Amino acid sequence: MHKQFYIGLTCLIVIATTYARSQPIITSSDANTVQTIQIYDPYLTRYKNIEGSPYLPSETMSNGWIMDGNKRTNTQLRYNSQTGEVEYIQDKQVMTPKNPVSEFVIWGPDTLTFKKGFPAVGTWTTNEFYQVLHDGRMTKLVKHIRSDIKKNTNPMENDFGKERFDTREEYYVWIANAKPPSENYFLKLADGQMKSVVASKKSLVAALPQQAARIDQYAADQKVKLKSWSEVAGALRYLDSQ
Repeated sequence: MHKQFYIGLTCLIVIATTYARSQPIITSSDANTVQTIQIYDPYLTRYKNIEGSPYLPSETMSNGWIMDGNKRTNTQLRYNSQTGEVEYIQDKQVMTPKNPVSEFVIWGPDTLTFKKGFPAVGTWTTNEFYQVLHDGRMTKLVKHIRSDIKKNTNPMENDFGKERFDTREEYYVWIANAKPPSENYFLKLADGQMKSVVASKKSLVAALPQQAARIDQYAADQKVKLKSWSEVAGALRYLDSQ
């Protein structure tokens, strides 16, 4: 009798634990679309046994806003660089948006702006979020952030079997295909091209060869070597202002 009781109690604990850790997925549909929402407990650590975190700027939610369709909504949010999704709190639950989000901003000492809709490049599709470091009309400096879970498979190391987040950052210059005709022109991100860059004058010139002389002049006037992303962003601001 006692043995059956303990077996039953153990089963209940396992079921309850599994339920608490689950992330329910709700799929809704209408005449034209099928949309999926992930909902889970914001106080539950999703990556408990994995070293590091995929969240930007941190696991804690920050104030900001999302552009949900044509509607801008203030909320508390964070970016998950493993799933490539923005997450926000609603009714004490963490959710991913039901409708497509084209842009979101996370406020803080270093405000983060992310946009979607850039041309496909390399292994990245048009559905990727990029952090925008310079947001000009002719050029934009953007960063793609991706975190993948890596497992140590070397049995000779002390952390054999340990999982951790491996974060990769790639930088691109977006270049408009044509100069917008007016200040009020609605800029389509698809009407441009993506050039991979590193923080150097040589790389920036390779991405914008027609601007080589002006880049050289800017670097000389400002006495910078364009070896930091803030200096590269400054050079692009200069080019966009001319």
